[in-house]
Amino acid sequence: MDAHKSRVNLWSLSTEIRLRWIFRLVLFGLLAQMLLSFSLWWKPDGVLSYLPLLFTDGAYLEKSSMVLFPVFLLLLIFNLILSDKKNVLLLFLVTGIFLITGNIHRLQVWFYFYGLILVLFLWKRRVAPEILMLFLRGVVAGVYVWSGLHKFNIHFVEDIFPWLLEPLRNFVTSFPPELAYGAGGVELLIGAGLLFCRSRNLMVIATFIFHGIILGLLGPFGHNWNHVVWPWNLVMPLLVWLLFINNKKIPVNNRGEMLRSFPAGWLVLLLVWLLPAFNYTGFTPEQLSFKMYAGSQPEMVLYYGASDRHLFDPHPAKYGNLPLVRTPRYRIVLDDVAAAEWGTPFFTTSATARRIARQFCQKMERPGEGGMLYLVDDDFVQIPCEK
Repeated sequence: MDAHKSRVNLWSLSTEIRLRWIFRLVLFGLLAQMLLSFSLWWKPDGVLSYLPLLFTDGAYLEKSSMVLFPVFLLLLIFNLILSDKKNVLLLFLVTGIFLITGNIHRLQVWFYFYGLILVLFLWKRRVAPEILMLFLRGVVAGVYVWSGLHKFNIHFVEDIFPWLLEPLRNFVTSFPPELAYGAGGVELLIGAGLLFCRSRNLMVIATFIFHGIILGLLGPFGHNWNHVVWPWNLVMPLLVWLLFINNKKIPVNNRGEMLRSFPAGWLVLLLVWLLPAFNYTGFTPEQLSFKMYAGSQPEMVLYYGASDRHLFDPHPAKYGNLPLVRTPRYRIVLDDVAAAEWGTPFFTTSATARRIARQFCQKMERPGEGGMLYLVDDDFVQIPCEK
């Protein structure tokens, strides 16, 4: 009898209890992913340098993270213990902004997502719990919709998706290209299906299956790669379950209250649902568009002469003729270096690409032989060190 009652309670958690566990789950996910990308937050330890958000003293900001990061972790623990303290959460979020100011590459898609969720919790005591849940659902559904939409491109079909499925080659030798579009479609369908009551429970089940497959392909029995995103694939289905399973509906007579009482929630929904659309025009950066494993992100390739090979000795380089370069150069894919040293990709835009190129060119003995090749839409834009 008690066991049956426990199962019913687990299925029918109150909104307050759900919100409490959502808050904790987001903090645990954030903590796990930051620890797995420790060198991104603590101090540079290798070839890469931090890239300050503003044109300020980079050395000072690199040193400041050695104070800010421990403070951030301490505040995270305080928030886990004191989950209803708005001032502690606000201080935590402000510290996170300072961390991003010291290194723009810290603005990863998961850090941005967790931050948006936590921003909504600043209003936990000012809005009805059901209204807060509604906006949280909108954020999560939007992430799935945009992540799925971004996968409808030839790069995902021809490059990313076949690579993802390589661990299955012992069982299936080939996969039709249409299956790649199906993968993006499933993610899009999950996000859209979560918005409707009739399909919600089915989509929750689909979420667990979807992330289970991703974790299997990227995990220790698959590629054993990109460890930083493993916690994400555990957090997301649990988050979906807490938000969407057997939840209370908002009474019709309270919808006016929803519109009036939570302008910050509407702003967050605009960031999630509208801002990513401008990624197609090149305005919104990849990480702020929820573009994950889409394969269409810009790529940076650094080239340099033989006298500067020592700068990249820990990482494999290629040697050969490059586009727009007359003489052979050594070259290295910088995202591969970031994955090796930080466990994350760069925050890549045309502006950050030029600043990253400048960082490396300043270290070269012969910068006249070096520069950056910035790949966007299959075209390389050359950024020589001389410029």
